[in-house]
Amino acid sequence: MLPKWLTALLVLLQEAWSTRRDAHIRFLKLQVEILKERLPGNRVILDPVERRRLMKVGAELQHRVEDTLEIVSIKTYRRWQREERGGKEPGKVGRPRLTKSLRELIIRLAKENGGWGVRRIVGELKKLALRASRSTVRRVLVDEKILPDPERHAPKGVQTPWRKFIAIHMNVMVACDFFCKTVWTPLGKHMAYVLTFVHLGSRKVFVSPSTLNPTDEWMQQQARNASMWADEEGIDVRFLIHDRDTKFTEAFDEHFKRDRGGPVLTPYGAPVANCFAESWIGSLKRECLNLLFCFSLRQLDHVVQTYADYHNKFRPHQSLGNRPVGVLEDPAPQEAPAEVGLIRRQRWLGGLLNHYYRQAA
Repeated sequence: MLPKWLTALLVLLQEAWSTRRDAHIRFLKLQVEILKERLPGNRVILDPVERRRLMKVGAELQHRVEDTLEIVSIKTYRRWQREERGGKEPGKVGRPRLTKSLRELIIRLAKENGGWGVRRIVGELKKLALRASRSTVRRVLVDEKILPDPERHAPKGVQTPWRKFIAIHMNVMVACDFFCKTVWTPLGKHMAYVLTFVHLGSRKVFVSPSTLNPTDEWMQQQARNASMWADEEGIDVRFLIHDRDTKFTEAFDEHFKRDRGGPVLTPYGAPVANCFAESWIGSLKRECLNLLFCFSLRQLDHVVQTYADYHNKFRPHQSLGNRPVGVLEDPAPQEAPAEVGLIRRQRWLGGLLNHYYRQAA
């Protein structure tokens, strides 16, 4: 029997070693967690060789790895144990690599058949005894800047005939659209209509007076007003985009007809085709109209015109490099950026709209 002092010494040594071992394990686990966070999808996929190495080391611990396993879940590890006992060899991981010839065939089918989407191409490949999943075909088409689904929205960066048309003619193109606002009067509530025009190149905006009844005569007058605004701003309205709303009369379209241009009607049920006007109307409603009640057309006109002036002079636009309309360069950096200085605020509509500027010295 060991002396008490020796037993106590051994216990102390064991505890010291256990504490150091636990800290070492925690240190290794923390490194694994940090590395996993750097991976896309936060997931590690082991190939068959790596899997065998992990199982071999786990066998030295009698597969008691619940407290230390971090790279895969414990359920996956137990499944590997069952497969190993059953003699099942681990299979290949990941998707099969797409051959160059199959990739070229997918691109060929898409280019030769403009109306085919991903499902149609997958079906044609299956008919030819070739296998490719929908996600694979979609990825190939997007990489080649080809619209994967003609009946759906194009992913960002994919050029379509409509996007190319817009990009080429932005400086000579104006988008217009209606928006509505409920007006409360002593005789009840009424729906007021306002027509807005957005120049795509400069993002300058013109809005019409509101009306309860947009008649043919009213539409013709707004066409003349928009033309005068464009002349004052130096805008060449060669193309006018609008949807197929019946309020856009023949006389209205006739006013904007040109020898090599004119009104351009968006497809049915495709508001994204008129995204510039839709986006401006959405900003107007979120930042202003949805927060106010209007009790007359005059009040509505004041609110909308105030926002349009704010948009045209002070509001930064992401598409213009977060600069206001007409500002081509960023302001010069301050010599002492840590000193903010005196900042003033200009308010409209009770503080719904704000413009901040630096106090002149």
